[in-house]
Amino acid sequence: MTTLNVNAVKMVNNNVESNNVAMGNIEELTKVLKQEEKELERLTKRNADEAVIAAQQNVVDKTKAKLEQAQEFEKESNENIGNDFLTFSIVNEETGARTEQQKKIAFVKHNRSVNSKKVDGFIALIAANKYEKAFPIIAAEAAKLIEAGYTVTDIKGRELTKEEAADYLVILDGQHRCTAFAKLVATGKYTETIPNVYMRDVENVGEYLVDINNVGSSWNKKDRLVVASLTSNDELFQNVAELLNEGFNPSTAMLIYTGKSLSDKQVNKALKGEEITFPKGAEIKIERGNRFINLCKAAKMDVSFITKRYFIKGFNSHAISISEEQAFKALDNLKYKNYKEDKWKGVKSENDFIKILKEALEA
Repeated sequence: MTTLNVNAVKMVNNNVESNNVAMGNIEELTKVLKQEEKELERLTKRNADEAVIAAQQNVVDKTKAKLEQAQEFEKESNENIGNDFLTFSIVNEETGARTEQQKKIAFVKHNRSVNSKKVDGFIALIAANKYEKAFPIIAAEAAKLIEAGYTVTDIKGRELTKEEAADYLVILDGQHRCTAFAKLVATGKYTETIPNVYMRDVENVGEYLVDINNVGSSWNKKDRLVVASLTSNDELFQNVAELLNEGFNPSTAMLIYTGKSLSDKQVNKALKGEEITFPKGAEIKIERGNRFINLCKAAKMDVSFITKRYFIKGFNSHAISISEEQAFKALDNLKYKNYKEDKWKGVKSENDFIKILKEALEA
């Protein structure tokens, strides 16, 4: 084999190492596999050296095995997560003494949502024994937060009762790390204690979350709006938070309920519990917004489409031009049209959706 081909084989083999994507990150592994299969196809079509093709096939096989392993891990962790007690190492801040408690993980409803990619990153660190144990995890007793009026859920999102609360710790800061630990415990890949956990008695959870996080940089607009539902206790932010947890984007969620978007400055005021001034022309109409969403869903429209601004802005424009009730009648008629996904994919502007509404009203 020529020197050129030897080097080519080395480069291909090195790709196996460079493509060691974090355990559990199925999306990334799927992308990598497609890329490597495409490269194998390219090498085969141009009749590359057999050794190079064999090396690339090895890359494909190893990546495929990694993906299958990740899929199995994800399936097993999803089935079993939340069933087992985790062992937490609780630190007494005054004495530095550590005690172990066996609890399950809980969250406050409307805390920041958990990002699966961040969880995957921590899974990789923990599995490789590279997790920095000095990272503090901040928790509170579930029973105390429920008593204070907060809605507390288990790791799968099920609301906890007062009777169950004694078995749970609410993770206020460290959600991604604790979710990673819980996934590993669920698959039997971690049996040690979760280190460096500090307990807090928190009266105002929303205010506390704002204080311990850098609102300006580490939180995106979605995070800020969700937590604003805890600091403001306002019906608007409560409903917006529900939409964001469904997969709506922040701007569209606000458009649906108010007809306008909020600036970062206004959202930050809500986070601090301060009174905010809404943009000119904004009207808070929760019932109307929910009616719009429910009728879109009745037409078998996925959230991934409803969250695009073209739909709500097109609907609002159409309502102004004909009447509110006529526009809602058109929207209601969509459920009889049995449109497929391709129809919604074709909506690229407000006018595209207005055209669909006009057709529905004429039917």
